[in-house]
Amino acid sequence: MLGFNIKFSPESLAMLVLSGAIDATGIVLLFCGLDDFGLLDPVGIIFINSWLIMKGKAKVETRKGGAVGFLKKSFTHPWGKFALPTLTELVFYLGALPMWTLSVLSNLDVEE
Repeated sequence: MLGFNIKFSPESLAMLVLSGAIDATGIVLLFCGLDDFGLLDPVGIIFINSWLIMKGKAKVETRKGGAVGFLKKSFTHPWGKFALPTLTELVFYLGALPMWTLSVLSNLDVEE
């Protein structure tokens, strides 16, 4: 799945559904010419960032190079896993990017 070896669990599926729903809603609203007026951002900040804090571990893979490796490192770095998606979602029109989903995908448990 896009270079991610995810070990699926109820926790991972719930977080993927939540982040996907937040990102999909933002994209649909953007294509309809509407704005969420900052209503989706607090939901992502509260639920996804608190999940990342409770998860409490950053997994950085150094063996992968290129764009996937850079994204994975930037989303799993202790500062990047909170700051990058949160700040990007707060900027107009950049908030339509699927940053919450990428953050969740990058911080899920990996199959060995």
